[in-house]
This record gives sequence, C-alpha cells and structure tokens, in this order.
Amino acid sequence: MKPFICIAFLCCAAAADAQGSLIQHAIDKLESYKNFSYQYVYRQKEYTSDTLVMAHKDAFLKAPGDKTFGYLFSMETLIKGNKFPYIDLYDGQSLMGINPEDSTYVIEKLQPFTFQASLLGYLKVLEGLFEKRPSKIDRDTTIDGIICTHLIINTYDTSIRKEHYYTRIHLFFDKVAGLPRGIVARSRNTRNGDGITNAYGEYAYSNYRFDQDSIDAAAFTFPKGFHPPKEGPALPGLLASGTPAPDWALYNSAGNKMSLAQMRGKVVLLDFFFIGCEGCMLSLKPLNRLHKKYSRQNVAMISMTFRDSKQSVVEFKKNYHIQYPIYLNAGAVVQSYNVRQFPTFYFIDKEGKVANVVVGYADNFEERVTSILNDMLRK
Repeated sequence: MKPFICIAFLCCAAAADAQGSLIQHAIDKLESYKNFSYQYVYRQKEYTSDTLVMAHKDAFLKAPGDKTFGYLFSMETLIKGNKFPYIDLYDGQSLMGINPEDSTYVIEKLQPFTFQASLLGYLKVLEGLFEKRPSKIDRDTTIDGIICTHLIINTYDTSIRKEHYYTRIHLFFDKVAGLPRGIVARSRNTRNGDGITNAYGEYAYSNYRFDQDSIDAAAFTFPKGFHPPKEGPALPGLLASGTPAPDWALYNSAGNKMSLAQMRGKVVLLDFFFIGCEGCMLSLKPLNRLHKKYSRQNVAMISMTFRDSKQSVVEFKKNYHIQYPIYLNAGAVVQSYNVRQFPTFYFIDKEGKVANVVVGYADNFEERVTSILNDMLRK
C-alpha cells in the first residue's frame, strides 16, 4: 500500500506542475520578447440574454526601467455598434485615455487594474488563482483548427439549499505555440438580487506578433492634434429639497402608462438605474424588501432606465423576482432630474416636491431609505 500511495502522490504532483507550467510558460514567452501585440474579441452575458461584444487590439513594448508597469502599451477597445475605439495609452510617464471620435484625451490614474486587463496581466492574476484553487486539465479542444490544451481553474464551488454555485475559468493553450487561444469564465451566483445570475465572459485571442520593427517608443507617444475636452458651462446639480419635481409620463415593462402627477398624495421613491451598474445590482435585494415592507402604506416605489430595452427589462424582472415596476425610455427624465451617477434615488413628497436625494449604494442603504420614508410618512 505504501508504494502505491507514494506513486499516486508523485503523479498528482507532476499533474499539478504540468498545469501550472502552462500559465507560467505563456507568461515567460510573452516576457521574452522586446515587444508583442495581439487581438482579441470579448463577449459577455450576465444579467440578461443580451451579449456585450468588444474588439481589442493591444501592443506592448518592454520598458525595464519603468517601475509602474514595466511596459509601454496601447490598449484599444471598440464596442460593437460604435464607430470609434477608446484607447488606453501609456508612454512611461502618463496613462492617457484617448477618444478618436472627438480628438480628446484625459489623464487617467495609474493603477494596477489597467495592466491586469491585458493578456499578460490577466495571466499573472490567473497564476495566483491557480496556486490557491483546485484545477485540472481536461481533454484537448480544437479552436479555429488549432488543437489546444484545456485547463480549468475552479475558483469557487459550493451548494446552498441544494443549489449549486460556482466560478470556473477555462483556459485554452495552443499546444504548439503555448499561448492562449481562449479564456472563458463561467459563474453561477446569488450576489445580486433575489435570483440566480449565470454569468459568462469569453476572450478569443488571435494574430500574435512579436519583435516588430514598427513597435518602438515612438509608437506610444501622444497623438498630435488631440486636446482635453473643452470646458463647457457647469452642469446643473441635483434638484434641491423643496423643488417641484418635474412631471413625466412613461410606460413600464408591462405596457402600463404612469405619470408622476398621478401619484400626487403619495410618497414616491424614484430609482434611476440601468442593468449591469454595480451599485444598481447591489440595491435590488433591499429594494425588493422595501417594496414589500411599504406595499400597504402610502408609498409608490418605481425604477426607471434610460437605456435598457423592454425585452431586457422583462427578462431582468423575471430572473430577479423584482416586484416593483420598471419604466422605460427615461432619458428625458434623467436629464430633467440632473442625474449624472447611477444609481440615484429621488424621494418625492405627497405634494410633488423633492424631499431628499441619495446617490450611489452603501452598506447602510436600506436603513437610510427606511429612515427617510418613515420621516416622510409622518408628515
């Protein structure tokens, strides 16, 4: 029995080394070149069946003396449906966000997250996950005619009340080149709302190029003719307490029309949100609880979105068991209430005047909203 145990242990150790070496080999290969570039397409599904699609072109030049990232880089992102990409450009001194659509730029904060979004940065993050989480090599997979080794990292796996929740990252390495052809992240969780989120993100990599003569320090210099955004008149602030709340008339996802004027005499909570906004998603559970708590009192609680389609909202409400109505095509309302951040919550009193405003989500959100509503109901 003892020899068998030793052999099994050695086999497991060898398998673990093989798995870890896939990531490390890819990192070592990229870092062995003075410059490299690649393209990838990112697809994401999360809160609804809508798919976000973005095309990327990244280029990196090794900069050994740079203590921030170690590379000069250009990371170009084009969202499907847009005509122009957005470019993150790092020249060794400043990180700039460049918008070719209007020839403007902004200076961005130097932070690790920017580099972690690149392939090299993401591989280093995954290397850290691999060292702490269970993993295995699955059967080979063919991607675009290329045979790939399939590595799975299981970063989260549990069962709660017979429901299975997990996060798995699938990496597909070209068996010849040793570089990723694809990375797929799948997740099933209950972090947001009173439903289950099945999230999917896919990176499809292609067109690797190395040590190109065209990629030198000059390739990462600030583009000529670009300028900071022109300063316009200061944007109006949020409506002050006591201000008459602008009226509106919208249709909700069920096809019913409502106006603010029709709710005169009620305390009204307006939730300005959009699907996918982090704070908006975190507010779903407390909003559902608040709706149930005040459903028999003189309170109307509604959400409105300026960008989500009717189909998306119908699916979203069903998936997350949202009990309060969601109104559509609220762009004009967003402007009339001077909303600039999401979520934003306006409290309208029984006379149709602004009583309070809460911007963003915090841990004490439910407690704070309860206090505001109770105070308004007493008046």
